[in-house]
Amino acid sequence: MLSITAHAEVKHSLLRRVAVFPIAEANVSTSEEAWWQMRENLTKDQRFFVASRRFMINRGVFQPRKVLKPADVIILAKILDAQALVVSYLQDRKFMMKVYDGENGYLLWETTTELHPAISVADQLIRVSTQMINSFVLAIPYQGFQVIDELVGKPVREQDQKKYADVFIGNNRKIEVGDSAQWVEVTSDLGKAFFSDSTRVTVIAEGQVVEVKGDRAVIEIEKMRDMDDLKENALVRFPSEVRRLKDLYVSEDRSSNLGAEYLSGEIKDAADFNKDHDKTSTALAWIVNMAGFILLAF
Repeated sequence: MLSITAHAEVKHSLLRRVAVFPIAEANVSTSEEAWWQMRENLTKDQRFFVASRRFMINRGVFQPRKVLKPADVIILAKILDAQALVVSYLQDRKFMMKVYDGENGYLLWETTTELHPAISVADQLIRVSTQMINSFVLAIPYQGFQVIDELVGKPVREQDQKKYADVFIGNNRKIEVGDSAQWVEVTSDLGKAFFSDSTRVTVIAEGQVVEVKGDRAVIEIEKMRDMDDLKENALVRFPSEVRRLKDLYVSEDRSSNLGAEYLSGEIKDAADFNKDHDKTSTALAWIVNMAGFILLAF
């Protein structure tokens, strides 16, 4: 899910499969319900596939865990076929959550919340753990991903000199026709949590929602850096959805950090790609015609 570039940056790819371990050091009656609620919040919009309790028990790994070493993360992720592992635990009056990258063992995201001293841990655990998992979702700077058009068999289709792409949005009824969409590249530095103030989001293509059908949105592509960027599983975010999630979750947990955002300097109008294509086609046609003319002359 993460790849290292030549500049020692870590590049993020689509995250879908997640495993959530039981809360460690939580000897309270609400700990199991808190675990269920964390899972429920991850699965409600169909953005993530979350490992079931039975599956984790059958694989022999369903037990509370705290801080994990990279090697342990990689082994557990392979056992569970997970791209990310979520662990949470109580330490004194602090509740901590860490999310690890399953492929390389890096820390993806972390946060800590101080529990209220006048309220019992049992009465706070469900609310706090739910807020923290919501903050993790908010920290992921995209809400959809590109899918292959089933009829055309390729990621981008053209109609009337316009380019369109299908984007999976899950069970998200807040995304509407007219909303803007952005293809993004997400990078960060090694040495700290990936989703933190070191996260860099670069917009590499832009478009607008022209249709919403089921779990997919059809996007008319207006600007892009390169056609090769528009491919299966490319990351897509919706600014209106980002604002909605901020309003919903940031008021709950101020630990969420969305990192820096950039617009690629190479991005240009999608129509310019048609012009380049037309110029190339015209040049090729001219060469073919000239070759035919020369042959006829002889």
